[in-house]
This record gives sequence, C-alpha cells and structure tokens, in this order.
Amino acid sequence: MKIYITVIILLTIFLTDISDAQEIRLKLNNSQSPDLYKLSIKEETKEIQIPPIPSSGAAVGFNLGLASIEGKVGFAVGAFAELKTGGFSFVPQANYWSEDKQSNFELAGLARFYLSPQVLMPYIDGGLGVNFYNSDKENFSKLSILFGGGVELTNLGTSFNLIFDGKYKLIINDQNNISCFVFTAGMKFPFK
Repeated sequence: MKIYITVIILLTIFLTDISDAQEIRLKLNNSQSPDLYKLSIKEETKEIQIPPIPSSGAAVGFNLGLASIEGKVGFAVGAFAELKTGGFSFVPQANYWSEDKQSNFELAGLARFYLSPQVLMPYIDGGLGVNFYNSDKENFSKLSILFGGGVELTNLGTSFNLIFDGKYKLIINDQNNISCFVFTAGMKFPFK
C-alpha cells in the first residue's frame, strides 16, 4: 500500500511540473569571448559562464645544440617531458653531450617557472641531475646542479612549439668540479 501511495505522489509531482513547464532551450555560444562559453537557458534568460576545457598540461619534446665543456665545444642532444600546472612545470629530461675526448649522459629533473603567458613565453628553471661522465682520464657517476632559462614560441604551429634554451651545469666531482654551458633549440609537442 505504501508503494502505491508513493508512486501516485511522484506521478502527481511530475505531471504537475510538466503541465506548468515553459519553453526551455539550451544554447552554447562562444561568439563574444573565445575563452568562455555561455550557456543560455531561456526561461528568464539566465546566463552561466562555463570555461573551456583546458589542455592536459603535458608535453614531450627534443632539443639539439652545442655544449661548452671546460672551454671545449661539442654537441648536445636531449629529450624531455613537461607536466605543467599554471605558471609552474616539472620537466624530467635525458641529455647527452659529447666533445672530442669526453662525454656525459644525464638524467635530470627541473622546476620551470614561466614569466609571461603570451605568444613569446620566457622562463627560468633549475634542478638536479645524475651524470654518467666518461673521458680518457676518468669515469664516474655524480650529481649535478643545473640552472638557466629560455624562451618558448607558441604561435608557429597548432601541434608544436619552438624552444630556445640555455643552461649552466656544474657536475660535482671529488677532485675537480666540471662546469659546462649548454645552448639548444628544440620542439615541444603539447597534448590537448
């Protein structure tokens, strides 16, 4: 008996609401602002601002360039990923540089801070790396400190950005610290 009463009450509520309902239309419109969508419910003309779906903030990329190791110039190549939230990013990377009689493979993690969210996005970054250094005199695995900066160009393509980067790296060694400058250019491919 309780079930029948509940069903009758629910039917009465639904039927009453449907008979009194006015025209309700939903419309998505982004003509006024490309960054926001407007949801219009036409009953009393209420507008609700809905932000667009953000990108994932993740990207992968590569870079090529030159490395100056203790005054000697060699080549540098690297690959990286970027996990971005707002103006801050975590950038894990793998780098390799080589000069005539010495080479280094590095796994590093950097914190990157973007200074301006425009088409030309300058940034500064810094972090730590683990280096696997090899030369004709010594071989070792040591920690390094990195800091530098660069600029990212975001308007050249819809699926990639160009990056120009410069870093100072200090490999901490027991006998002599090894310092180097690395200058690279690369491409970053953001995930949408």
